[in-house]
Amino acid sequence: MEHVSTPPRAPVMRPGILIALVVAGIIGFALGQHWPAGASTPQPHVQSPIEDWHGNVRRSNWSR
Repeated sequence: MEHVSTPPRAPVMRPGILIALVVAGIIGFALGQHWPAGASTPQPHVQSPIEDWHGNVRRSNWSR
């Protein structure tokens, strides 16, 4: 049995697949930009930090 050497094949360029990936990425990005914010998982309500009259945030709760 002889070894038959075959010449290496040139890579096959498929521009259709590349164009489909780019178009899918653009559509996904556009949908993500206009997706309503409340449609994602429910976000826990975060209480805003306690501020004094001047707008300074209290760092401790000792003086309450």
